[in-house]
Amino acid sequence: MGLLAFLFVIGLLLLTLWFLKSKTALGGSSGKTNMRVIDTLRIDPKNRVCVLAYGDRRLLLGISPSAITLLDSQDLDPAEFASEPAESALNKPAFRQQLGALLNQRKD
Repeated sequence: MGLLAFLFVIGLLLLTLWFLKSKTALGGSSGKTNMRVIDTLRIDPKNRVCVLAYGDRRLLLGISPSAITLLDSQDLDPAEFASEPAESALNKPAFRQQLGALLNQRKD
């Protein structure tokens, strides 16, 4: 009787873990995703700025412990969208330089 109860509890535990893995972030991404992190800049130990490519858009996000804020959003060119990130990175300045130029423009 005790063995049967033990097996029942183990079965429920396995069923619960399977459900969590398939329905939540515990399981990671299931299949292909069209979102990728292009670059991240840590501003201080708790805050950072991140550039994401999502579909045909590029998003600039400000990330803090309590919030994620959309700072900017741009449409990607079809040629840029199809190219590899390493190839496009050779022709563009680094994210840190782009962010610095943008912040300097706002100061003026």
